[in-house]
Amino acid sequence: MKNQNAIITAFIIGFAGLLCGCASTHTLALQQAGLPKEKVDAKGLFAENCAKCHGQNGRAGTFHGWLVGAQDFTDVHWQSDTSDADIIHAIKNGPGLMPAFQSKLSPAEIEALAAYVRTFKPAM
Repeated sequence: MKNQNAIITAFIIGFAGLLCGCASTHTLALQQAGLPKEKVDAKGLFAENCAKCHGQNGRAGTFHGWLVGAQDFTDVHWQSDTSDADIIHAIKNGPGLMPAFQSKLSPAEIEALAAYVRTFKPAM
């Protein structure tokens, strides 16, 4: 029973650590909060908020990405089947284990991130 409790405790601590690992300092987000979409450094925001799970290349080939089932943004079918509104909704509300960013990013930052996600679409 003692070992079982230790395993459960380790799992809870590990899961909490995983969720915290999806968070960032949001330093760049705070600096850009008042900027219009066109002036937002979307690549920098992606690196700060998204790359831990989705990877710098958008392929979700990271350890965190694997653990939480992060979306591969280079998937041709996902890119064609997912609307810009769907991407914005996902960023705002956080599907599955992804954290919600509606209270962490401005609307312009969210729109810029959604547009940046489209840059991972493979050339046909």
